[in-house]
Amino acid sequence: MQPRRKLESVLRKALQRAGFHRGATLVVACSGGPDSTSLLHALLALSPTLGLKLHVAHLNHDFRGQEAEDDAEFVAAMAGKLGLPSTVDEADPIAYQRERGISSFEEAAREVRYRFLTNLANIIDADAIALGHTADDQAETILMHIIRGAGLPGLRGMQELTPWLDSPKGRAAILFRPLLEATRKETRAYCLELDIPFREDSTNRSLRFTRNRIRLELMPALREYNPQVLQALVRIGRAATASSEFLNEQLNLQWAKIFSKKGQNTSLDTAALNSLYPTLRAMALRRAFALASGSLRRLTETHVKSMLALAEGPAGKIVHLPGGLAMQSTYDRLVIGPLHHFDTTGASPDYEYQLKVPGTSRIQGSLITAGPAPSNIDPKTLGPTAAIFDADKIGDRVIVRNRRPGDYFQPLGMPGRKKLKALFIDLKVPRELRPSTPLLVSEKGVLWVYPYRTSELARVDESTRRRFLVRWESAS
Repeated sequence: MQPRRKLESVLRKALQRAGFHRGATLVVACSGGPDSTSLLHALLALSPTLGLKLHVAHLNHDFRGQEAEDDAEFVAAMAGKLGLPSTVDEADPIAYQRERGISSFEEAAREVRYRFLTNLANIIDADAIALGHTADDQAETILMHIIRGAGLPGLRGMQELTPWLDSPKGRAAILFRPLLEATRKETRAYCLELDIPFREDSTNRSLRFTRNRIRLELMPALREYNPQVLQALVRIGRAATASSEFLNEQLNLQWAKIFSKKGQNTSLDTAALNSLYPTLRAMALRRAFALASGSLRRLTETHVKSMLALAEGPAGKIVHLPGGLAMQSTYDRLVIGPLHHFDTTGASPDYEYQLKVPGTSRIQGSLITAGPAPSNIDPKTLGPTAAIFDADKIGDRVIVRNRRPGDYFQPLGMPGRKKLKALFIDLKVPRELRPSTPLLVSEKGVLWVYPYRTSELARVDESTRRRFLVRWESAS
């Protein structure tokens, strides 16, 4: 089958499954690459018979300089030639990452992009946001989740239709991925057959990002074992989706006995929850968190395990959750709500972990990579989730722990040290977050109060001979 017929057939079937085949308004997210460009042109080709209304959207992430500006101009010009309305904007994901305390730049960039698209979809009253994710993206996503130790929800990968809630603004949208049955090769072939120009993103070749390393290094290696590994991973996703749907139906039968909501607090009946099969128990906790926060973003398997332990433990304990939420156990219920609603006295037990050097350690829901710093890395470009220290000033042993009585800290650039408690006050760190804030510590003292400040103790200067890099990344 010709690339044009194949891709448009895949797209038409997806539109029918989603109920968008009898007229719909779609925001089409377009980066200018072959996937989103082929999606836009194929949607436009089907529009006369399906009654679609399209609005092109492009967000300049503003970290690729002139190349990013050229991409934005390319998309705006393409929309103009096609006679379609377009919205082009720019945002700073690094500033957003720092503001929100997000460990992964990729996650911050995705959230910034979806917030822009969600805002636009609400402004023009669109039915959904069409995204150009392909079967290749699906396989890479599933593989990434496998590597990070995801359970059944992670093995599902991306879904064709996904609700998205922009929590800070409370705006909702539907993400529509109609090309999950098409490959990256097919989207490119579509553009080539119809002589449609597209852009190549240079960051897709950067090994800085986890997804790119999976795409450029791991997937080719796996193809040596199974040339059809992409299709195999997609089948895993389909099987996991089918299993999840069945389990969700089973959970629905018990949900009314388990769940209740009062004000800002969501609660679960502990006895009813613990009577469930363990898999359904974990699913119930995820669902409750999603209802309380608006999404499952940043909820890791570590969080779920802590919640499960809370359900089986004594009353009065608390677990910190993403998004400023917490779960506390009462006599007969588990309550999820804003962290400041709970008494957090004694809620964060001491922890201490030896950091693997060189290597990656999984600690408190994060992946922490430590080792020699490449010579071409400029510390000023690292952002809040990575830091470089003088290796000779650190000592032999590096650990990650939370605070201890009597901890002192000398902030970078300051002549003297101060109590850690005073630093938290200066930085306006909420009281309830202080006991669990991770510290990078050597035999010399506290090197980093993550993600707030690094120390003067091991600063890099002109005398530095060996540099030591530490990078935090979400384990979700």
